[in-house]
Amino acid sequence: MTQPCSLLDSGLDRYDFSRHKRNWRGALTRRAVTFVLLVLSGFTPALAEAAGPAKANEPQRNVHPDLDLRALVEPLQGLMPAEREIVDEAIELIKQKRHALALVDLSRLIASNPMNSALRVLRAYVLLELGNVTGALDDARGAEASGVRSAYRCWFLAQVAYLAGNVPLCRREIKHVAGDPSYGPAAEKLRRNLEAASK
Repeated sequence: MTQPCSLLDSGLDRYDFSRHKRNWRGALTRRAVTFVLLVLSGFTPALAEAAGPAKANEPQRNVHPDLDLRALVEPLQGLMPAEREIVDEAIELIKQKRHALALVDLSRLIASNPMNSALRVLRAYVLLELGNVTGALDDARGAEASGVRSAYRCWFLAQVAYLAGNVPLCRREIKHVAGDPSYGPAAEKLRRNLEAASK
């Protein structure tokens, strides 16, 4: 049985796609400059709204989507080696809670790989950390609609829809994973939370 794991778990190093060592200080400095320039130029709505407020009526009750990296490995294997290195860098940045910098890396990758579901899940997670629930929901929807149906992507979307206050979408995605051995029990708990919040 696949067990979901948080992206911030220390054991994530075993999921790295590259063994190349990087000069982190130089890399982070370059990306910090890039991030500022892209935001100022309005490069993409996801970047421009990254620090935007979440909906005032969102039912944020004990829900924070986990990232099951094992469920994301297959679509990431379709990237070029250099792109997989950037994914590794983005994951490291997220572990360091440098979410704005990770957003830059992931947005660059999505620009050239718009149908890669794993990249969209990763960016949705980052956007949630930055407070942009609307942007996270857009990416989670795009991920769920990309490629072969995945129970994990449905479960991730259900959680983001819950945080965004989109009750119909949350209910639909919960039904999609109701019988899944990995995500079904947690989905049932979310369903109960949703019903309690709707009363």
